[in-house]
Amino acid sequence: MEPIPGSEPSFPPPPPPPPQRSRKGLWIGLGIAAVVLCLCCALVVVVYIFRQDIPGISSLFPSPTPAGLSYTNPPAGISLTYPTTWHYSDSGDATSGYSVILASSADILNDTSNAPLTGAAMAILTNVLTPTDLSFTVNAGSMGKVLDYIATTYFGNLSQGQKLHTFTLSGLPAASGIYTMAISNGSPATAYIITVLRNSEIIVILCVSPQTEWSQYQSTFDWMVNSMSIVSP
Repeated sequence: MEPIPGSEPSFPPPPPPPPQRSRKGLWIGLGIAAVVLCLCCALVVVVYIFRQDIPGISSLFPSPTPAGLSYTNPPAGISLTYPTTWHYSDSGDATSGYSVILASSADILNDTSNAPLTGAAMAILTNVLTPTDLSFTVNAGSMGKVLDYIATTYFGNLSQGQKLHTFTLSGLPAASGIYTMAISNGSPATAYIITVLRNSEIIVILCVSPQTEWSQYQSTFDWMVNSMSIVSP
């Protein structure tokens, strides 16, 4: 049947077109997301820097641990961590004392009579002296004097010490100083000497490297000393 002219169609009209999304709103949303992301990144950096001051945060951001090997000498009561590329030798006994030498190369261990012309070495000598060997009272308050006595008595090629200070190492009274060591067959060396009072003995720790390489090895020496444990054997 033909529709009657002028009458409305019997089916519904087509739906209106979907609304167009505003480009301005889209850019605003993306900008807000970028700002939030930047704030989150900044928060992570701040927490990482100050993690030691916030309880429980340090476990989320652990500090890197330098690679190293463990050296332990129970009869000498000495243990420490040393670089994986270094070498060591030890000798001695409880009566005469122990000698532990750690060096950056095997060549240094083969000639321990002189300071290394290149590289670095640390020597740990136990039972070097007893408090009764000295003409003054040896205690926590006189460790600086003990250091000066050993530096001037046992080393004839050292200049005046610098950065002298007393502290404790493994809870034991200690003193340290940095000296210039004259080398007959090479340029001067830097000697870092530490004296430690353990019961009735004095332990000497000698760290040495050429002056031109001191800045390269100073942090390594500090790391090794800080890792050291000295106990009664």
